[in-house]
Amino acid sequence: MVPTLTLCEHCSLIVYDDKLRDAPGNPGSPTPWWRTDTYPDLPLLLASASAGCTFCNLVHYLLRERLPMPETQALQTSATKEVTVRLDSPAYTMRSEIVDYTRDLHPDDYYNERDGLYWLQLVFKSPAWTEDWFASTLVYQQDDAVSELLGINLHIPALQVLDPACIGLLRESVETCMNEHLECQPSTNRTLPTRLIDVGKINDKSARLIIGHKLPLLTPYIALSYCWGPPSQTTSQLITTKATMPDHQKCIELGRMPNTIRDAVLFTREMGMRYVWVDALCIVQDDADDWAKEAALMYSVYRHATITVVAAAGDTCHSGFLSRKTAGPNAVIPFKSRKKGTQVSGSYMLSHMRERRTWDADYPSHLHKRAWATRAWTYQEDIMSTRVLYFDDLTSFFRCQKERRLEHSITVYNNVLEWNKLLTPHPPNLSFDEKAERNASLYQRWDDLINEYSQRSLTVADDKFPAVSGLARTFAVALDEQYVAGLWRRDLVRGMLWWTEFDVSKPTKWRAPSWSWASWDAKLGLTPQYSRPLASQCAIEEVYVEPVGIDPYGKLRNAWIVLSAVCVPVTMRQVKQASRPRETYLTEIFISNGPEPAGLGSFDAIAASGLMNDGSWKNADVGPFVALTGDWIYITAFDASYFCSFQG
Repeated sequence: MVPTLTLCEHCSLIVYDDKLRDAPGNPGSPTPWWRTDTYPDLPLLLASASAGCTFCNLVHYLLRERLPMPETQALQTSATKEVTVRLDSPAYTMRSEIVDYTRDLHPDDYYNERDGLYWLQLVFKSPAWTEDWFASTLVYQQDDAVSELLGINLHIPALQVLDPACIGLLRESVETCMNEHLECQPSTNRTLPTRLIDVGKINDKSARLIIGHKLPLLTPYIALSYCWGPPSQTTSQLITTKATMPDHQKCIELGRMPNTIRDAVLFTREMGMRYVWVDALCIVQDDADDWAKEAALMYSVYRHATITVVAAAGDTCHSGFLSRKTAGPNAVIPFKSRKKGTQVSGSYMLSHMRERRTWDADYPSHLHKRAWATRAWTYQEDIMSTRVLYFDDLTSFFRCQKERRLEHSITVYNNVLEWNKLLTPHPPNLSFDEKAERNASLYQRWDDLINEYSQRSLTVADDKFPAVSGLARTFAVALDEQYVAGLWRRDLVRGMLWWTEFDVSKPTKWRAPSWSWASWDAKLGLTPQYSRPLASQCAIEEVYVEPVGIDPYGKLRNAWIVLSAVCVPVTMRQVKQASRPRETYLTEIFISNGPEPAGLGSFDAIAASGLMNDGSWKNADVGPFVALTGDWIYITAFDASYFCSFQG
């Protein structure tokens, strides 16, 4: 008989039956467990939880703290308050039923990965709801013998990042990468940042700003990626200015630092390193020349950092990242094996999981919801980094060029992006076809990046190009290409075939030519490389790009292009009214006053109809011109009178 010291009589039925699971052809069977209670007091669950049942306590927590708002409101306004919870069928889900092994598992673990318990799913029903609510609880390690037998690979993360067990795991991930991964080794052209923060010794109460070139070239350092926050939060942020530079080179007291920067200093010490780079302190914030110089070098700062630390849990510089929230109550589930000849007994734990897809290709998908993942600057910082430690409010996640690891899991996953491999200088001795295929892949990857980047926000609108300049510089080397206001010279015709989606807005002052995606703040659509062959009927005669400063990939003062092409007079008739603010609209296009429209399109300037581009939502930007005949034709406006067409 399985001991039930932590479960009530009802909940003793949820214990996993390892004998039944191993039955040939039987993936498990329905578990006869359910509870019915009355919302919001839930007296039955509360009484059982108070008597010591950890699973009733977990279910009570889910209903009181995690029930979605629509279901909560429905119960509050309904005459019936009854809620029933039961286990899904089968109750327990194995890891093999979730993870895509061919894509995610590290090659070394592909054939050695053991299957095991992963989660238990609950189904909540109520007459007040139109649909059931599902909540999953992850299975975590409690006893080593039970975890080994059942293949449980998750453990509860420490509540403090500086906990020795947590630091040990993080150091192991980083050191394994540094010692064993050839694709993650420092490049031969490694440079150090202009300035770094010397964090001092483990118990020091201060740090100081130092000059980077005075250190050995291979000096390890950490780079911090975080959110400054809104102006109301950043006015008190400690920064380096012309006036404070001398003092900061002598001493920066930890007590004066905002929480996130102080946490970065403390974490750097615990990781056995001496230096950390933080933009607020390592760039002279009131020196425009220094800012422009350092912004142009920022890609190198993150590229060459030993680790980039991402403070993803908070939305301001005061949030910090070393202290974590609890995931809620854990249910301790006693277990005794029913397999013949097996004497293993003990327990495992169940805890509510907020996010299933913890093995996403780039980083855990729940980070997409964080403020950090909505900021334009952090996108480049993330991608350019060789190694990254992401700190969420519950756990951490490590990514390098070869693999990905979760702090609370023993499974190692592939890093499917492999930026170092992709963004190498243009290989010599490639055939024409090989070069074309490689470049097409890189152009498509650039489009994908810009699509994501276009959805991120900037505090300073003029940073549209600087915030992605490091990526542009790296792609320019990989493509052996000329960068043209966010586009590429040899791919200019196709590159201009972008369009804006809803929520379109125009900057108050010029920052990019109208044919560049950077001239708008909006989510972009871009013509895929492999969607269909594209035959250009125009020639690029001249390209002119004038940067504001020393960075050819940064802010622009002016830019224009000269094309030669056949120009065809067209007339237009608007056929779609916007259904919501800032939504794009469509116009029928008639060539040579023909009786039938050649297709649909949207433009950035339409002089003939009097619809000029004034930045309002009624005047959408450049868009795809979709022929009604089944072929695809793209039209891009370059001035108020003439349009160049490309058909493929």
